[in-house]
Amino acid sequence: MPEYTDAVIALRWIAAALFIACIPLALLLTNVRVAGTWERAYGYSYTQYEVPRVTGIERSELDRASSAISHYFQSARSGELLDIRAQQGERTIPLFNEREILHMADVKDLFQTVFRIHEFALLYVIIYITAVYLWSRERSMRHLARQAVWAGVGTVAILGAAAITMLFGFDEMFHRFHVLSFSNDFWQLDPRTDRLVQMFPQGFWFDVSLAVGAVTVMQGGLVALMGVGYIVWLDRRAEQRRLQRRRRAVEAATA
Repeated sequence: MPEYTDAVIALRWIAAALFIACIPLALLLTNVRVAGTWERAYGYSYTQYEVPRVTGIERSELDRASSAISHYFQSARSGELLDIRAQQGERTIPLFNEREILHMADVKDLFQTVFRIHEFALLYVIIYITAVYLWSRERSMRHLARQAVWAGVGTVAILGAAAITMLFGFDEMFHRFHVLSFSNDFWQLDPRTDRLVQMFPQGFWFDVSLAVGAVTVMQGGLVALMGVGYIVWLDRRAEQRRLQRRRRAVEAATA
C-alpha cells in the first residue's frame, strides 16, 4: 500500500520537524516565563533604573508590588484587574491609573497565551521522546542525538541573529512587538507621569531581552554539545567493539 506508506513517512517527518522546532521554543519560553514572573528581575529594574527616586515610592512598597504583579501574571482567572495600593509618604495611593491597569490586563492575557504555548512545547518534547525512543523504540538514540544537534544549532542561529538585530534596532523591534501584540493603544504610556513605565522602562526590557536571548543561546549550545558528545561516545564504543572482535578473531586464528 504505497499511499499508506507515503502518509506514514510524511507524518514521521512532520512529527520530527515539530520536535526539533519545539526544543528552541521550549527553551526560549522557559526563560521568558522565568523573566516575566521572577520578582528579582523586577528588583533589578528598581535598582538599575533608580525607580524609588523616579516614582517617589519606597523600595519596600515596590517589592510588595512586585509580588502582586508576579502572582497576577500567573493567575489563570480571567477578567481580573490589577489594582495595587502603595504607601507614598503619609498617603495610600493607587500605584497604577486606569490606562495602566487595562494594559496590564492585556499583558496578562499575552503571558497566559505564552504559558500555554510553552506547556505545549514541553509536553510535546516529552511525549515524542517517550513514544518514539523509549516506548516503541522506533528510532535509535543516535537519531535522537542528531535531532538534538539540529535543534541546538537552530536555537543558537535563530536567537543569535535575533540578538544581533536587537542590538542595532531594539527601539523599532520594541515598537513593532507592541503594535502586533496588542489591539489597542493602552501600551502607549508617558514615562513622565505613568508609574508602570517608570518602574519598567524600555532600558529594562532591553536588558531582560538580551539576557533571555543569551541564556537561550547557551542552552541551545549545550543541547547541541550533548548530542554531539553522545554520538562521539557511541562511535567510540562501536570502534572498541570492532577492535575486540578483530582481536578475538586473530586469537582464534592463531590458537
